[in-house]
Amino acid sequence: MNSFESRVLDFIRANNMIEPGSTVLAGFSGGADSTAMMLTLCSLRKVLDIRLIAVHVNHGIREEAYQDEAFVRDFCKEHDIECFFYQKDIPKLAKKWKMTEEEAGRRARYEAFVETADQNGAATIAVAHHQNDVAETLLMNLIRGSGLHGAGAIRPVRGNIIRPFLCVDRDEIEKYLRHKRQLFCHDKTNDENIHTRNIVRNILIPKMEKEVNKKAVAHLCRAAIEFAKVDEYIQNETDKRYQALVKEKEGCVEIDLKSYRGEDDAIKSAIILKCLESLTPSRKDITSAHVDSILAIAEGTAGTASIDLPYNLEAVRSYDSLTIGVKDTKNSSNAAKEYEIPSNLAVGDELEYEIPNLGIAHIKVLQYNGGKLFPSSAYTKWFDYDRIQRAVFRRRKADDYILLEHVEGLHKKKISKLMTDEKVPKAVRDDVYLLTDGSNVLWAPGIRMSGAYKIGDTTGRILEINIDNGGFCNG
Repeated sequence: MNSFESRVLDFIRANNMIEPGSTVLAGFSGGADSTAMMLTLCSLRKVLDIRLIAVHVNHGIREEAYQDEAFVRDFCKEHDIECFFYQKDIPKLAKKWKMTEEEAGRRARYEAFVETADQNGAATIAVAHHQNDVAETLLMNLIRGSGLHGAGAIRPVRGNIIRPFLCVDRDEIEKYLRHKRQLFCHDKTNDENIHTRNIVRNILIPKMEKEVNKKAVAHLCRAAIEFAKVDEYIQNETDKRYQALVKEKEGCVEIDLKSYRGEDDAIKSAIILKCLESLTPSRKDITSAHVDSILAIAEGTAGTASIDLPYNLEAVRSYDSLTIGVKDTKNSSNAAKEYEIPSNLAVGDELEYEIPNLGIAHIKVLQYNGGKLFPSSAYTKWFDYDRIQRAVFRRRKADDYILLEHVEGLHKKKISKLMTDEKVPKAVRDDVYLLTDGSNVLWAPGIRMSGAYKIGDTTGRILEINIDNGGFCNG
């Protein structure tokens, strides 16, 4: 046993990954990481007192896939390892499951792992994630807008999944393979910087290690582990409060806001995420912007407010009750429906709302760098985000007004008068959605934009809104 194998053994024991006498299933693609893991587990078989089996999944995407399968067969035969082989049409499954090929491949692999583990009595499933994978995932999730849970996504043990290589990085794995004179397969698609993970892996992290800190990967990995510990504590506390505050009904959940508002901010966010998890097939499309939007309407106490969410869900607050569930397209009334843009979005944050009679509103926060070229499209507008107190898409109210630019300055005009002057048909005026800040109208899409929120020399952040089509009005 060399120093590399000894370190992995210590890590396995420290995290109570494997019971003596048990069967361990290892995912084996034939790549450097999984080959090194198989080699290490082979070396530790007697020390750990385990039966080792392997699973290889051929995704049917690359021409070299059958060469990888042949390599795995030869390796397992040489090291006396029973291996189970699966062939999956990942492109076809990706279309069927409505996900990317990367996501479909992962799902297919884990389905094969679980099926084989059940058939062979394997107590644990070992996968070859290492410290670089943790660092990459942490950066990707943070960039995408994930919170604490996403930051600590890869953990040493999760259920019956173990990751014995989280104590080593990619360089150490490759050195170990060279020391053992062990060949492995190379997936050429990992060299193509057309996917987010490859960009992070091949460009961002090497640049960080070279120009910022050579131990960037180790530090990111350590941070992710700490995030995971904190997240686990918060999740435990959240489970307790969820039981007390949330009622689960068919197709929806209901939160008692009177008690909920007294909770710590971290628990509030975690409760919302837990509610969404109970209603959605995946957290993938749930971002911090969605959670922030729900938190914003939950703080209100008067009247009603609502937020559209992915997976055909909506959050509706009515006084001191918040309901999250599938949209009732037959019985819901758009009259009371509001779409609030969170006031705490950061530069780069994005979200979308489907606004009745308008279309999809694509919302993004940009950094203003002093340019003078502004969007000229009738349905793409820039606003000074730092001037806005509370941006809401809603229908008109009696006291609504807009500030229009004139030679002598800004001129206040009631929205009802503006619609008359602009010849908006009476039949649709009450159905037109406006972007408002209180009673002050920022934008009547397709009609006029306020002069009070335009980009100027003091602008820091831009709120960009683009609407796919023009709804009732045009121009």
